[in-house]
Amino acid sequence: MNKHLVGISALLLTACGGDGSSTDVTPPPANLPAKVMGTVTQVSADHQQITVNGYKINIANADIRYQQQPLDAKAIQVGMRLDLVNQGQQAKTVEVDPALVGEISAINQNNITVNGIQLAVASASQYKKGDWVAVNGYPTVVGQWQVESINLFPNLAIAEIEGRVTELDPVMQQFRLGSALIDYANAELEGLLAEGVWVEVEGQQDGAVFKAHEVDVEDASDVPTFNEMELEGTVTWVNQDKSQFELNSRTRLYVTEQTQFEDGNRTNLLEGKRLEVDIQSTAQGLWAKEVDFESSDAGGPLPDLGNKFELEGRATLDSNNQLQINGFTFIIDARTLFDDGLTLANLDQKWLQIEGVELADGQWLVKEIDLEQQSNELELTGKVSQNSLWGYHASDASLATFDGKWVNVECQFDGMQIHSCRIDD
Repeated sequence: MNKHLVGISALLLTACGGDGSSTDVTPPPANLPAKVMGTVTQVSADHQQITVNGYKINIANADIRYQQQPLDAKAIQVGMRLDLVNQGQQAKTVEVDPALVGEISAINQNNITVNGIQLAVASASQYKKGDWVAVNGYPTVVGQWQVESINLFPNLAIAEIEGRVTELDPVMQQFRLGSALIDYANAELEGLLAEGVWVEVEGQQDGAVFKAHEVDVEDASDVPTFNEMELEGTVTWVNQDKSQFELNSRTRLYVTEQTQFEDGNRTNLLEGKRLEVDIQSTAQGLWAKEVDFESSDAGGPLPDLGNKFELEGRATLDSNNQLQINGFTFIIDARTLFDDGLTLANLDQKWLQIEGVELADGQWLVKEIDLEQQSNELELTGKVSQNSLWGYHASDASLATFDGKWVNVECQFDGMQIHSCRIDD
């Protein structure tokens, strides 16, 4: 990933000539990564070279497409998200991979509406109703879209939207992606639909409904697709021990002691950070082999990624097979990570540690579940209410000053109540 090595090597070679000769030794140019997914930051005047993830990539002879539709190199613009397969020093294939493509159906001063989704923009004056646009960004768990760029795009009669499936109704053959209502009654399905899966949907907006022609369910087990890829994105969730994180609400990666960090370290893994990650697929999933913190983040205010929560407790399953701890109900979906051999079928009555985020509707989505040994200490993250947190009442006044606040605390636990709670640094 270190793009400075080639230049440094060249300097060393010319500086270390043993016979005093002035002959320069020019090393061969370094090959590009085999696969790159990232945002275009520069396009040459002749549209033959682009810069993605810091690499200057020749696209003169590349096969450039969007959804199998051929595109001219002039369609590539700064801000677009691309998937590239490279060979040597140039791109072999370039796939334009926006998160959202469609026709602008409504405009006001600071918003445009595409495929039924309202997108915040600095100024809408550059757009008009009927324009087709490609949006680089991602939907957050609270139902908002974080827009990174919007580009005018050819009308290819193929609208697209991606995101996490919620409110799946197999009878009505509908689901939601954020605020967008998707009708898949006449769609070709690729993969198994389930609550929480990530999908890419092609179709057309029809009034208030997006009529899907094709629904492609992302297969979390299809890790070879990401093998040896360099992926750029924004951190949208990190677990408590920073062993797992997500990019763009979509791609889950894990970190080990062997993960290398550039321009930062593991403690800098925080929501909102922009990263370039070298990925290697393993039996465990997608390993972040190398993580490069970008020198400047996306800019502007951080997106609302929801309140993170954490707690331990005795798990029960209710009649609807939903996880409950201390009377609180938690959502488990297709993207929830089960550790320590746990499954939904075997977690009843076990002592668990769970982590997740609060959704826009106030429900609790579990991101990770671990098996724990009950001890005399509890680490809890959540909102304090009436000297209690996650159903654990404090026998002293150690939570009183935090009433109504969202806190991360470590408390002593006697098996029934908590006490001596303090902010966990």
